Amino acid sequence: MKAWILAAALLAAQHVSAAQCNKTAAQEVQRGLSEFAKSHIEGDHLTVHWTYAIEKQPEAKRLQMVTTYADMDACLRGGAREIMFYRKGRLMGIASPTSGVRLVK
Repeated sequence: MKAWILAAALLAAQHVSAAQCNKTAAQEVQRGLSEFAKSHIEGDHLTVHWTYAIEKQPEAKRLQMVTTYADMDACLRGGAREIMFYRKGRLMGIASPTSGVRLVK
């Protein structure tokens, strides 16, 4: 859980455009989140499978985790992309460069 707290703190403070983000901090977040989520490219989007029991967290925390992951990814890539977030095979969140970040119920 310590890595998640670090990840949230690093990215919560940097709500700037991807071009202006702190890539070093984003790489630290990426390393911290690697124990909570695994990702791969699937078709035209990134697919993230949470290994962490995210569904047991309050909705606000789940949204924060999905947003933190999307912000980190946008920083490191230089721009946002479509990301689908899953837990135990169930779609639970979407990050989109056109419609933003949202949870799926």
